[in-house]
Amino acid sequence: MTQPMVSYVKAINTIYLPVSDIVKSTDWYVNNLHLELLNKVNAESTQAQLKICLGQTIFLIKTAEKRNLTFVEVDGHEQCILTLEVTNIKEFHEGLKRNLVDVEDIQDNGECGLSFYVKDPDGNKIDIWGGWGH
Repeated sequence: MTQPMVSYVKAINTIYLPVSDIVKSTDWYVNNLHLELLNKVNAESTQAQLKICLGQTIFLIKTAEKRNLTFVEVDGHEQCILTLEVTNIKEFHEGLKRNLVDVEDIQDNGECGLSFYVKDPDGNKIDIWGGWGH
């Protein structure tokens, strides 16, 4: 009889996102997604460390040219690499619109809850999710 596999993977700790302007992108993530900046950033910085919650961070990594991690599936659907769960998705959506962030309309996905997409200054597509159900 085969022994069941034991998973040693416990969690996702850090997501690395490419950005071309470290200061502009850091400001965008702090001011719009309300992530906590863990290190000082200036134009010479090569990365910004942003806290999502205890044990989870996003590192913005400065790249020489503008690129992003958004990709197109075989069926032509644009896909993102990151989903962030938020509290009070409708209020959050309205706050982004007030900040003049280009956001898609909120989609009702039935039992999967509400969600919408937003792109950071480099075009990294982010799925904003309100949690299961509503």
